Amino acid sequence: RWMRARSASAEIAVVHAARSRRMPAKAKAAVAVAVLILPAMWLVDTVQRMSLQGKLTPIASEIAGRQVGVRCPGWWGRLLSPGDTNAGVVAIDEDGRMAGHTDLRTATCEELSALIGGGREQQLACVSRSTSCGDDAQQTAWAVNTLAHEAVHLRGVQDEAVTECHAVQNLALAAQRLGATPEQARGLALLHLETSPAKKPVLYQLPGGCENGGPLDERPA
Repeated sequence: RWMRARSASAEIAVVHAARSRRMPAKAKAAVAVAVLILPAMWLVDTVQRMSLQGKLTPIASEIAGRQVGVRCPGWWGRLLSPGDTNAGVVAIDEDGRMAGHTDLRTATCEELSALIGGGREQQLACVSRSTSCGDDAQQTAWAVNTLAHEAVHLRGVQDEAVTECHAVQNLALAAQRLGATPEQARGLALLHLETSPAKKPVLYQLPGGCENGGPLDERPA
């Protein structure tokens, strides 16, 4: 009798232990959702990012004068660089050779995506009337100029001031390629020309010769 009771107690303990190891229904549901939804979110993010890069690449290539690439960060890149203040970069190897692509940062890519998607109509309407527009319009102009700036680097130009001079001359072109009207594009360029100097380091300030008819004028006619 003692042996049977002991055996029964052991069986009950095993059942309790098994139950304690079982995952609660809510936890199972959460795992199932994560398994199904996270890959889908990653796929959607990847498709959207590739689509955006495909729209930015021809613009950068046109300004660079050669076939180049534009990359925007994926979700992992965005997660690892939440405080990145760079707008975009072009890598240079130890021999001084430019890479064949630019890496634009999250804020720049998001702003350009919004512009392409028609989400910056108010900003464009403002710049078509005046250069007295707020920070939101200035951010749009800054993002477009970043695309142009990095594309000029991809020409092989390393000097930041000279690069910026050519970038502001191509800002309106880039804006039109992104969907702005000629008037809106010109307004973005003028807004950036007037408001950005106060925000730029000395290294990026427009150099001498960057004026109409100057040696850095791309369209002297």
